[in-house]
Amino acid sequence: MKIEKDSRILNLYIPILFVLVAFVWKLFYMDYRDICLDEPYSVFNAQKSVAEIINISTSGEPTPPLFMLLIHFWIELFGIGSFSVRFLPLIFNSFTVLFIYFAGKRFIGFWAGFAASGLFLFSTYHFFHGLETRTYSLVSLETAASLYFYLRYADNLKDRKALAGLIISNLLLIYSHYFGWFVIFSQVISSFLYTRNLKMLFRFMIPPFATFLGFTPMIPVLIKQFAKSTRGTWLNPPRPFDYLNQLYFFLNHKVVFWMVVIVIAVGILFTIILVIRKKWKSFNISVLVLFLWWFVPYSIMFFASSKTPMFNSRYILFTSIGLYLFIGAFINFLFQGNKYLEPLIVLTVVTFMFVYIRILPNHFGYREVSKSVDFVKSAENENSIILIYPVWSDFQFNYYYNQEIFQDHVNYYNVMKENDLYRVWGLPNTKQVIAAHPNRRIIYIQDGAIKDQKISVFRFLDSAFIKRDSIHFPQTIHVGVYDPKPE
Repeated sequence: MKIEKDSRILNLYIPILFVLVAFVWKLFYMDYRDICLDEPYSVFNAQKSVAEIINISTSGEPTPPLFMLLIHFWIELFGIGSFSVRFLPLIFNSFTVLFIYFAGKRFIGFWAGFAASGLFLFSTYHFFHGLETRTYSLVSLETAASLYFYLRYADNLKDRKALAGLIISNLLLIYSHYFGWFVIFSQVISSFLYTRNLKMLFRFMIPPFATFLGFTPMIPVLIKQFAKSTRGTWLNPPRPFDYLNQLYFFLNHKVVFWMVVIVIAVGILFTIILVIRKKWKSFNISVLVLFLWWFVPYSIMFFASSKTPMFNSRYILFTSIGLYLFIGAFINFLFQGNKYLEPLIVLTVVTFMFVYIRILPNHFGYREVSKSVDFVKSAENENSIILIYPVWSDFQFNYYYNQEIFQDHVNYYNVMKENDLYRVWGLPNTKQVIAAHPNRRIIYIQDGAIKDQKISVFRFLDSAFIKRDSIHFPQTIHVGVYDPKPE
């Protein structure tokens, strides 16, 4: 069947198919992994009142409150089960592909939209974060929506629906993550590519100005958070080769990355031939805009990380939206919509992206929390106390240990002590807790690498107590069971 420009196939069936693939495929993996890392933090705090959630975001939490507020109302309806709390991020992830597809199809061409959608659907990173109860799938959706409405607004500055869509998506974006301001900055830079007079410049500045006004209540919080980050973050500065490494990860593997590079090189040669033969067509400015939308924030975040580390896969994930669209647009630009070469190259690149996808790999953000908690339960008795390290891993532990404790966010820490559960931080604090509970069985659970055996808690427990059992759970959870030595 021949695909027409405005057919129902292009505008209805294919985008619906993309959404269904994104949704149904990931649906089978909803419970594949334990709730762990930062997910329990989001779920725990989302149980609190709206006022408390907003207070958390204005009192040190590094992200704005929108995602946690959405999860708050979601779990009010559907509870805190893993399937429930991951369902909403999956919805965000699934609808992201709609904006990606239509941004490529409408402003570049069908195969550009197909290529970008395929790269997104088969992305290892987006598969993982599409099933994570954190803000990153929402940020990707809002970035894609912002990009779509920006291109639509740039195409017609009198399009009020596009203007409203752009302002709304921008506001949602920056209320989901502060790094959304990099997207706003990319919009401002891109606007100068279209501007031919002051009137046009004024119209292009309406969305960022309206976004700034809408964000005014959070500006003091952002300034405070920026000042805090300049004093150091939990990340280390990136190494020089990390700039390419993250691009490899965005495309699943360096094989796919270098395939794209080769395609671009061949495409440039093909373009030179067209120029010589005087068959060159006009340049689509949207290609350059899409380049800026990923290259500018990606590069700024990389180089700024030498002073304030922020170059982490989850933080830069939003830049991949522009990257995927740029690849599709550049293929279209280089091969000038050739009806044979363009689809062949797009299908080849997308196929290799699929070949190299690693669905929820165990080397990336993997924790066997439920199994470690089951081991703890099997080892505890009436005389045992449980020590949890580091202090922030108590949320994931209690999520599986006892959800009644987890859900009692008002009396949470007191209830923990009543159940002989103690958060500890390092060896001195561990000794202090043990001294306050003499002659007790010690069950120590640590989520994190044992960096220095000379001062580690495990070394101390091995020497001061009788080790009854110990086990390691991939990737980094260690559990030890110790009884007091006889007098």
